[in-house]
Amino acid sequence: MKKLLFGAISLLVLFCSGQRADAVSLDEACTKFAAKIAEAQASANPDNAKKVYSKGSQRIAANFNGATCPNVKAP
Repeated sequence: MKKLLFGAISLLVLFCSGQRADAVSLDEACTKFAAKIAEAQASANPDNAKKVYSKGSQRIAANFNGATCPNVKAP
């Protein structure tokens, strides 16, 4: 039980620190980013899509040396 709890905590720490267990390419990240924006736009709250876009753009830039997703348009 302790090993399971330790494993779960370790994964949580990795997730929260922004590190990934597996490498993701910029194309994969942009595809996921576009899907999250589409999901947010479908929600009842239009400001949600703007927040997702803002935070997602910052994460993409931080994780990929300033790169952007040119195919993902701001809502």
